[in-house]
Amino acid sequence: MSGKVELFVGYVDKGVTAGAGGTSVVDQFNSDKSGFALVNQGAQTAAVVAGVTSIVKLTDGFVPFLNVATHTLAGTVTFLKISADYKTNQTFQAGDVINLVGNVAGVLGGMTLLAGFPVVATAFTAVAIGVNVYSIYNSGLVGNIHETLVRPVWEQYFQSAGDASISGHRVAPDLKLVHITEIQKAYSQKTAVVHWDPGSHSTVIASAQHDRYINVKPNVTGGGAGYVDTGQFGTGQIVDIPLVFPLPEPSGWSIDISIESINGRPGVDRYH
Repeated sequence: MSGKVELFVGYVDKGVTAGAGGTSVVDQFNSDKSGFALVNQGAQTAAVVAGVTSIVKLTDGFVPFLNVATHTLAGTVTFLKISADYKTNQTFQAGDVINLVGNVAGVLGGMTLLAGFPVVATAFTAVAIGVNVYSIYNSGLVGNIHETLVRPVWEQYFQSAGDASISGHRVAPDLKLVHITEIQKAYSQKTAVVHWDPGSHSTVIASAQHDRYINVKPNVTGGGAGYVDTGQFGTGQIVDIPLVFPLPEPSGWSIDISIESINGRPGVDRYH
């Protein structure tokens, strides 16, 4: 096998409560540790698979992800560190679009691997779009989230931090990670939010009261709740995302991928 890979991930998900987004991914992993994998089926020769060994939530809370066209909470961003062992002889490369797959939960989201560590080719930063919000996926949006939010936080706090996590801290409007007491005092109760323009897919870091989003529930309408989630772009519709990637076997890591033909002969690509 080809060793280990580590990802620092900005995970955009539908969760809008205090235990939102990446926390649910961590909880699912902790309840089914043998059944999670990173899968890239875009490789020309064979799928690349890495078995997930740990998922750690690096900071407390989340960064609200706001649709400025509809003034709704489109999702949340949390910071995760995902460690995995390759199960194939191929490895991931910067620019790959891979999927986080759970044996029970199915596909949890797709992520784009972006800037890696300057010297170590086994570590990447990434932006993941959860399956619940996958309809917003756009390569330009992913790049903008990375440049405005993910890379600055990674470079300042985690690039050389090893396995560190910063508990009790939130992302401030200036992208510093500060304790909640400092948010309340020095930042006048304000934390960072991402303003997303669905027309241009641009993202801008702004600020808002940190407690505005704690009790916001999905699909709530009416006044007095600040930004509320009303579904896909404010329509209240839920978009079903086809789960087209195979689920990893919890034991043996065996995945068979059918190929229609190789030089006119039917065949099957297998790896274990």
